Amino acid sequence: MGIFKRVKDIALADINEMLDKMENPIYMIKQYLRELEEQIANAKNALANQLIAERKFEALISELEQVIGNRVRQTILALDRDDETIAQLAIEEKLICEKRLHVYLEQYQTVKQHIAMLQETLHTSKALYDELQSQKWFLMSRANSARAMQDLNRAVASVDTDTVRKGFSRMEEQVWQMEARIAADAQVDRFFHNTTLAGTNTLIKNEVL
Repeated sequence: MGIFKRVKDIALADINEMLDKMENPIYMIKQYLRELEEQIANAKNALANQLIAERKFEALISELEQVIGNRVRQTILALDRDDETIAQLAIEEKLICEKRLHVYLEQYQTVKQHIAMLQETLHTSKALYDELQSQKWFLMSRANSARAMQDLNRAVASVDTDTVRKGFSRMEEQVWQMEARIAADAQVDRFFHNTTLAGTNTLIKNEVL
């Protein structure tokens, strides 16, 4: 039974800690910032992939444009030589490349749109992250101050001021008695010192006479 009770107590403590964190605004802000950091990191990775895709499409488009230009020149040369077969093959390959180029250009534009959207999202997310970071430090400072004042109020509220005042009064009375005893001892010492000195002076006078 003791083991099961211990497990139950641990589980309840974990649940209570979780509930406390859920009700803690600072914890909620930190959690949201962590999630925002993950989203920013994912967006950066996606942007990097889109930039790579953009470069690949630019290379493919440039290559196809060169191929199309070559096929146009081949067609013209073949027609000049009355070689209809070569001209027909060049034209067919040119048409195929143009269709492929059209698809690449559409995909390229889509990639560029995604890049623009990701860049805008990153800019907005970064601005929000910086703003929330600043607010987090400000709120943490306020929370620490409020917690310190709350602890101080609790400490003051838990103190029995009448008992404390009485204790200080007793301490003051004891100190006064100590001071009075010291003053009295000093006065007695001076009295005996003066008496002894007076007796010595009398003996000296008698011896002289």
